[in-house]
Amino acid sequence: MGNIIFREVETQTDLAILHDAIKVIWPEVFTSILGEEEVTYMVKNYQSIDKIRTEIADGAKYYLVELGGEVIGYTAYVIETDAVYISKFYLLASVRGQGISRKMFSWLMDIAKVNGKQKLSLRVNRGNARAISVYQHFDFEIIKKIDTPFGDFSLNDYLMEKQLTV
Repeated sequence: MGNIIFREVETQTDLAILHDAIKVIWPEVFTSILGEEEVTYMVKNYQSIDKIRTEIADGAKYYLVELGGEVIGYTAYVIETDAVYISKFYLLASVRGQGISRKMFSWLMDIAKVNGKQKLSLRVNRGNARAISVYQHFDFEIIKKIDTPFGDFSLNDYLMEKQLTV
């Protein structure tokens, strides 16, 4: 495997590339969990270019994950008071299981340490058994259930945290 590159989403072109990746990744990840109607709604309302632009303006950092010049996923995080909150952590189905998640988590842990944070946190859909398993493999623990109304749907998540050693 070549080098994984994390490239910050900064330009209109980057946003378009990111959104093209989202339109592939979200159906791969969520259609079997949420159904096509909810996935379409989420891509349109939760991961639209305008929504991402607003999140970036509010302090979120979005990064394209690239391998060999190809976008293979993306991640986003927010520096919070006591943690780095990972708001997005997605890979194409074709590259899962190749150790890329490990590199992504290592990179995010470095960001936490540089920012003086002692934990990573994230939310994961409670029906996403594969992701939950991956996060638990990397020592994330389920902290609590969170249910958030979202349009005609509800986000049924776990809050998970990983304590970092200093």
